[in-house]
Amino acid sequence: MPSPKYKLVYFNAQGRAETSRLLFAAAGVDFEDVRFSNEEWAKFKPNTPLGQAPVLEVDGKQLCQSHAITRYLANIFGLAGKSDWEKANGDAGYEVISDVYKEIYEMLFGKDDATKAQLKKKLVEDTCPKLLGFLEKNAGSQWYIGDSMTVVDLSISGLMSNLIKMKILSTVDNYPKLKAIQSRVEADPKISKYLKKRPDTEM
Repeated sequence: MPSPKYKLVYFNAQGRAETSRLLFAAAGVDFEDVRFSNEEWAKFKPNTPLGQAPVLEVDGKQLCQSHAITRYLANIFGLAGKSDWEKANGDAGYEVISDVYKEIYEMLFGKDDATKAQLKKKLVEDTCPKLLGFLEKNAGSQWYIGDSMTVVDLSISGLMSNLIKMKILSTVDNYPKLKAIQSRVEADPKISKYLKKRPDTEM
């Protein structure tokens, strides 16, 4: 039986598609990485189920909603966790990460500089200590859940990298477990290869 043909359609940014791209890289599975600019979005939008991106195509069948896409790929690639309990805890961690990103997006698209500064202050002083603190407390000794890399580790790695890149955090030293997870993910040969060729975008 031939392998499925995968196509992931999203903006030329990390955003809501990057964990899915990392899942393909970690699994060593080929996919068509279709990226478009903001100006090109109008051309792609009518061909999406909800007028939103990302969209995953599997042998021509479309799947929308970023979390559904990520969980689907994590499950079929064996990167969701080894038990129902691990998967549930991984999902909880992933949702916490999504809560951080929600506030990052609010900051990025703030109506003016004053609003952006206020939202960044909230991220630095409240959101990151609270939510990263939760992840740090609940992370395992090597990986977030279980004894091998899963989707939540990929998402943690991307989040920590973006928090530094966007100067929301000046260091990740306050979160040693998360820092160690990021290092292990980035040291994975397949992930390292992908990161070296990944387009350089703001986030």
